Amino acid sequence: MLLGIAATINAMAVDYTASAMVRVTSNTGYYSDFYYSESASLGALNGNAMNFEGRKVALYALNGTAKLQIIEGADLEGVQLGLMTDNGTDYTFNVSYVEGTNPLYLMDAQGENHELTQGASFTINGLAANSTIEDRFTLGRPSAPVSGFDVTLNAFGLATFSGDQDAEIPTGLKAYTATYVAMDEVLNLDEITTGKIPANTGVILFGTAGADYTLPYTTGAAAVGTNHLQPATTASVEDVFVLSGNALYQYTGVVPANKAYLQLPGGAPAPARIGLRFGTATAVESVEAEAVKAEKFVENGQVFIRRGEAVYNLQGQLVK
Repeated sequence: MLLGIAATINAMAVDYTASAMVRVTSNTGYYSDFYYSESASLGALNGNAMNFEGRKVALYALNGTAKLQIIEGADLEGVQLGLMTDNGTDYTFNVSYVEGTNPLYLMDAQGENHELTQGASFTINGLAANSTIEDRFTLGRPSAPVSGFDVTLNAFGLATFSGDQDAEIPTGLKAYTATYVAMDEVLNLDEITTGKIPANTGVILFGTAGADYTLPYTTGAAAVGTNHLQPATTASVEDVFVLSGNALYQYTGVVPANKAYLQLPGGAPAPARIGLRFGTATAVESVEAEAVKAEKFVENGQVFIRRGEAVYNLQGQLVK
């Protein structure tokens, strides 16, 4: 009778994303059949209740307090499944009558996830005998892995980055190339507006403080202009500057992979600290075009830079 019902369901003109029968068989020989159908044309989860009279084994879906042997709905991902066991401990699942273009999986919270495709067969061993298990199995689809570089920003929303292939700049994140201005001991940062970071290019990232971002792999990134940031390798480097907090400080050692660093030209004096200056947002004009000598001074315990009539803090921001 159940096979007849399933055949009737499948005969309807429905465009299924997933539909199948799953038979679970105990190593004692007792079995139970479970049916599901998923389609955008179907509504909320509903179906036919499981008849437990005389049953030794049962596989069913939970819909509130209802235990359903046949279910349908527009979205079956996350539907909790129950399994009633007999005195057997090993259970084999066989999948048949499959339709649809996006198979569901039997998601096992304590083991592997199994794709429910035509002819699929798998065994789950060591289940508790004479038990009702309703907190382990669900219907679902594993999240597709994101192929890209994972980056965590520091407490100032900053990080350095480089990759061995082109990377896409995700929403909420900005990437900057940098030019070192020796007389001011700052990095002038220029935003990459193409949406992509070329491979083997050192950049500074800016976004939400402490947030995690994934920069997906991509292709076709345009070359950048002048950029003094170097991509990190596994080799030791001497007398370089790396990001710490909201500035760069001198460092000797191995720069971690997928980071970037600044290496001063040979013979250049090493400042104690190199600040960051974001484009024109700091109201600072190009210092390379200025003939006025910069002068540092301390006021109220803070270090400032005076150039002509203008005064800047160590981040290159104009102090008014």
